[in-house]
Amino acid sequence: MMRQTLMFAVYLLLLLVAQPGYSAVHEISFALPSNKLANKPSKHNGKILLLLPVPQKKLPLTSKLRLNATKQTIAANFKVLATWPSVKGQQYIRLLAIDINVTAANMRQLTLSWSSASHALNVEQLSEKEYHPRQLVYPSRAWLLQTILLHPAQTVASDWYLEPQKKYAHYVTNQALLRQKGYPAQKATQWLYDRPQAIYQLYLMSGDEQWLNKANALADFYINHIDENGIFKLKKRFDPKMLMPKGVLYRYLLSGDVKAKAALTRMFEKSLDWQASYRLTRGFWTERNQAAALNVAISYWELTGEAKALQRINELIDATVAMTFNPVNNWPLRGCPQHSFKAHEGWGDNSAACSPWMMALLGDALWRFYLLTEDQRAAALLDSFGDFVLNYGIYYGNERVKNIVIPKYIVSIDNPKQEELNQWTDPQHACDVAALLGKSTYIKQQNKQDDFLVKTLFSALLEQCAGSYLRLKQEQKSKREKHYWVLKPPRRFAWMYSTTSDLPWLKEKLLAYD
Repeated sequence: MMRQTLMFAVYLLLLLVAQPGYSAVHEISFALPSNKLANKPSKHNGKILLLLPVPQKKLPLTSKLRLNATKQTIAANFKVLATWPSVKGQQYIRLLAIDINVTAANMRQLTLSWSSASHALNVEQLSEKEYHPRQLVYPSRAWLLQTILLHPAQTVASDWYLEPQKKYAHYVTNQALLRQKGYPAQKATQWLYDRPQAIYQLYLMSGDEQWLNKANALADFYINHIDENGIFKLKKRFDPKMLMPKGVLYRYLLSGDVKAKAALTRMFEKSLDWQASYRLTRGFWTERNQAAALNVAISYWELTGEAKALQRINELIDATVAMTFNPVNNWPLRGCPQHSFKAHEGWGDNSAACSPWMMALLGDALWRFYLLTEDQRAAALLDSFGDFVLNYGIYYGNERVKNIVIPKYIVSIDNPKQEELNQWTDPQHACDVAALLGKSTYIKQQNKQDDFLVKTLFSALLEQCAGSYLRLKQEQKSKREKHYWVLKPPRRFAWMYSTTSDLPWLKEKLLAYD
């Protein structure tokens, strides 16, 4: 009898779910930081603007939202500030603003629940008047990581990557120290490779809020130096490589700052001045500028979902595909976006060239688009980039640098005499080129291709990248640990860490069972 009753109950439940208008209720819980806002409502008239970033495919735009605290419904005004970009299909919320009054002293744990609705919520932005205290909230750090970095949430060993990064970060975020070393904030080259992005990623991966505050300060400085035409004002003329959008994107996704969105819009419009396609008679061309243009387009698309941004992304990727798989001048296939050495360096001949260091920048932009869309053009380029570095992009140091494998700055494929090899400084790019090789290996594994040689090279450069962690352990063992480590030039911090945040995950994913 009991079994029949249970079966009947299950039948009724299934019948209910099948009825039109029924929708399952989903929920997440997060805490209000009582030490910051909830304990002092009088300072902000009891109003708090909560900002909840949301991972992909979690919270549909067609949702009915409700906020609860200790089983009590809280009056709240919801605003969707950003949605996940989508080539097609259902739209999902990426950044949700929740405007509430904090009046109850026991309001510490809040629960957001949602069910499906017949109409979509409006996507808007905050007005200048809505600058009462804002608080970033999220259920867990793994949740927050997914909203920004995109790679799968997974607990991995990351001390080898994060602990040295913190030492360097204490230096590159200290303006007094930088000025003493001759690197004031007004020096344009300080901002190459997107330092705000790297510091935001340090916050996201470590959970230490001091880095969020420092990243915000860096991003604000950069945003305030983007003029009305989208040009970085510390340079006298437009320079595409000075367009660094990821830190600006993160600023918006973690704060809803309308200035960040406005700056990114101007940057996107100006970035269109960089021609996507390449021809042999063209003047200056580098993978770094192509990467900057692609990063701006992807970041703007992430923030707006606009068709013109996706069109620009497609133009840049298609042009890179053509350079790589149908190169000009009847150059044979080599697996990189071939262009002339003269176009890259401003001197030399018109033989084919590619830069492994700059391909790492371009590869990271392609990787982000692949993670957003699973675009197969991006995957094919990442696959071939790894082969190029393996076949053409490395050399070996002598015993003075322990006979290590070293990534080249530039490969002059048909005229190696033009190559610039420096076994003392070239190893500084072990981390970023390792990240490119890791992404290439990942794609090869997804496509069930032979990845042994590229993965072996990835492992070798990764070992070099982790060398600074051994230095840290030695300092700790000798009890001579310093609060910060100096980097020369300071922009090196950004090229080491802006495009490499996936390294701990890639190491775990690709090398855990070797």
